[in-house]
This record gives sequence, C-alpha cells and structure tokens, in this order.
Amino acid sequence: MNFKKIIFFFSMLVMSISAYASGTMNENEIKNIDRIEVSGDEMRQRLSITAGLLTEYEIEAKKLVSNLNNGSSTDIRKQASTLLELSENVISSAQYRLPQCDEYLAKTLMLKNNLQEISLENLEKDYHHDGALPKAPSECYHTKDLFVHPATVIVLTRDNPVLNEAIKSSIHDEITEVLAHTEIVRQLIIY
Repeated sequence: MNFKKIIFFFSMLVMSISAYASGTMNENEIKNIDRIEVSGDEMRQRLSITAGLLTEYEIEAKKLVSNLNNGSSTDIRKQASTLLELSENVISSAQYRLPQCDEYLAKTLMLKNNLQEISLENLEKDYHHDGALPKAPSECYHTKDLFVHPATVIVLTRDNPVLNEAIKSSIHDEITEVLAHTEIVRQLIIY
C-alpha cells in the first residue's frame, strides 16, 4: 500500500468516526429538550406529514449514495436538490416544535439563495461550522444538517462536473453523515 493510499484511508477513517460521533444524542438528552407540546389534530397531521418526509428523505439519501458510481454530476445534483426541498419542509416543523432553533434554522435556509456562488470553503466555515449562524442549543444542529449536507453535495457537483473518486467519496461522506442525523431529528420533532 503506497503512502497516498494510507493517507486517504486514514482520512476516511477519521471522517467516518467524526461523522458518527457528531450524529449522536443520548436518550436522556433528547428527553430533556424543550419542545412545544403537540395539541390538536392539525398539528398531529402536520407531524405525521413530517414523519413521512423524513422517511422519504432517508430513502432518497440512500438512492443518492447507491447512484454515486453510475450517476452523472447532474443526476447527483438533482437528487441532492430533492433532499434540500424535503429538508425545508422538515425544518418548518422543527421551527414550530423547537422554537429555540427558529432563528438558527431560518438563517440556515438563507444558504439556498447563495448556492450558485458560495465556495465550498465558505460553506464549510459558515454553515457546517456555524460561522454565519447565530448561537443555538445543540439540538438545532441535527436539523440544520439535513439541509447543509445536501447543499454541500450541490456545491461539490457544481464545482466538479466530472465526479472523480475523491469527489464521490466526499459526497458519500456528506450523505452518510446526514443519515445519522435523521433518526435524532425524528425523535426531536415527531415524538
């Protein structure tokens, strides 16, 4: 195994470990989150729709990952756009259930207006690492990532019309990490 392959393997290992670690909240942490109580049929129906959207999000995310080896940059970008749209609807319910996240999530959604020109570096700094976002409790982070990770895939495919192995690996990592967040979001918003 040559040196470049060892470095690549090590960086992928570190990314997968950190991706898994960033996607965790224990049961007690989730139970202790302040949430608006669900009352009324309209809110129950809204949350039922949101639960379906989260399931659809997971299905579409898994399709995107499975299409990485066969899909074009345009195909992958379209799939990421679908995830972006689904996440916008989930975020709407999160803003209701988790009012402490409202401003943070509203600012996250503003990223959509900048996807055509934002650099990958600024996206990382401002949205993955919250540089452009207001302070918020940790529970807000998981819902934000449903939006930010597909946005990152859109930027990656915009900047790399030919998907080489490194770009495919980055896209895989983005979507795999966000899949770790969906169950936490489900527990925070739906239950």
